[in-house]
Amino acid sequence: MSTPAPRPLIVYAGHQDDETLWSWLIIVHHLLVGRRVIVVLATDGSTSSALQMLHGTRASGWWPPNWHYPAPGGREGYEPPTVEQLVASRDAEMVDACLQLGIAPQDIRLETDWRQPTLTPDRARELIERYHQEHPDAGHYATWWGDTDPAHAALGDALRGLVQDGTLTDARWVVRRTQATTPEAVAAGVVQYTTPDDVRAEALRRARAAIECYRAWAPRQARYAVGYHSVSTEMEAVRQGAPNWIIRSL
Repeated sequence: MSTPAPRPLIVYAGHQDDETLWSWLIIVHHLLVGRRVIVVLATDGSTSSALQMLHGTRASGWWPPNWHYPAPGGREGYEPPTVEQLVASRDAEMVDACLQLGIAPQDIRLETDWRQPTLTPDRARELIERYHQEHPDAGHYATWWGDTDPAHAALGDALRGLVQDGTLTDARWVVRRTQATTPEAVAAGVVQYTTPDDVRAEALRRARAAIECYRAWAPRQARYAVGYHSVSTEMEAVRQGAPNWIIRSL
């Protein structure tokens, strides 16, 4: 008799990079024990402040000279990206990062026909319900409902509502590092996600490879290092092995 496949795990990302920043250890741990992990992107990421940085109208704390100098007339000489090109670069960063974590290509769901620049709790609920119908035995991870980012909070609020009304039972919430460790911002019930040392070592190796995908700067090949332009401090925290934090239950 064959052993049934483990129930899939679905991780909802508000933006391209959330999966690596807040869930790298969770994702790789589940993959290493043989569980299928599906990552679902809930917005197009077009509202990133990195667009202004790439146009040279806003300083970047990560880029060495602080400012970019694109064409026309700028010494870097690249054409500043359109919103559509920014989104395409973010999508490519996320796909490459997910592959480094070990996620199967078919399980990286960009939701290009559904997503919008922003996310409401109602649309987040619609998204989670759709994946619940597709995978009724799956576990679900979303960002915390108290997150200061509206898209993160919308996902968390929608998942919390689905648990409260009995639609779902297997749910967890990931909490951003600063909101798990800063006293005035800390989420109630948050705990550090832990694994055996060998699992953590392999997960960190993969996570470090994943964040390199968010640092890829090749504007003439339409790669703009959006992840590092926007959240380099958090990327570097991952490199140093900053843990994931979760809320296990309501």
